[in-house]
Amino acid sequence: MSARSASAIGLLCALAAVLPASGGATTGTRTVLPFIADDYTKAVAEARARKVPLFIESWAPW
Repeated sequence: MSARSASAIGLLCALAAVLPASGGATTGTRTVLPFIADDYTKAVAEARARKVPLFIESWAPW
């Protein structure tokens, strides 16, 4: 996985964590959060539209 992909995944996880619960599909009592896979531009646009912050995760194999 490239660093950009890992950052995008972290960003998407953070975005999903701050979305309202009604935005996800529900299964029983748990809420499934939506993810945007490998589309940084779309994630930024959605975050701006919803006025929520982004969390960008980065890592290194060392």
